[in-house]
Amino acid sequence: MSNLTLYNITNRFVEIMDKAQEGELTEEEYNQLREELALELQNKSFGIIGYTQNEEALIDAVDVQIKRLQEFKKAKQNNLDKFKQYVKDNMDRLEITKLETELGVLSIVKNPMSVEIENEEEVPAEFKLEIVTTKIDKTAIKNHFKETGEIVAGTRIIDDKTSLRIK
Repeated sequence: MSNLTLYNITNRFVEIMDKAQEGELTEEEYNQLREELALELQNKSFGIIGYTQNEEALIDAVDVQIKRLQEFKKAKQNNLDKFKQYVKDNMDRLEITKLETELGVLSIVKNPMSVEIENEEEVPAEFKLEIVTTKIDKTAIKNHFKETGEIVAGTRIIDDKTSLRIK
């Protein structure tokens, strides 16, 4: 009975329980099969836990690398921005607005018009957009239900979900 899948182990458990209820197995046969399947389930659980722990470690390592690469990208972008400013400053000092090479063209161009806000309070109301967001406080709803037993309109209390915890 070795190398059974979790699905097959579960099916075998159900099968022997059905056979035992129908009287097709003696108590001794039932106990022996149940012990064998319990051992298989124990061995399979060891593999499940190992697999889960490996995947979680890999996900954590990926998160660390993503953060490292984001920091690396930001540093590279900052260096590039500073380098471009350095080139522009030198071209400005030499009063050069365009340099053509075989690889491309360096040119100093005028930026599009932009607006900088110096004091928000002085800006007239006609130029202000009011943005309102609403967020429902699920924790408050849950606490209200716990305290009063009353279900808030438009909500549903869910307390029958389960999840797998691996420690």
